[in-house]
Amino acid sequence: MAILRIYKKNSTDMDLSQLVEAISELGLDNGLLKFYNKPLEKESKSIVAGPSFLQFLTKLFGSQISAGDVIQFEHGSHSRYYMLSATGTWDEIIKLG
Repeated sequence: MAILRIYKKNSTDMDLSQLVEAISELGLDNGLLKFYNKPLEKESKSIVAGPSFLQFLTKLFGSQISAGDVIQFEHGSHSRYYMLSATGTWDEIIKLG
């Protein structure tokens, strides 16, 4: 079973350099919590990330996914993080170390 988490931005103003700095200092999970609300979480048996993926997430979580929000996919010991850009593309946040 896979776990999907959505990190929605909180009211703290942030630019990308501040997020990168927080992640560098605090680690990925704690750095995200500085600028994002506690993640919404759902389990899923399968995911198809195609053109209707945002609609799927909106329906699943009951919340609109916006630019700057972060999605975490976790399965077993593997975890990947993606941020939605203003242009609608997904940029992977790579955990180093």
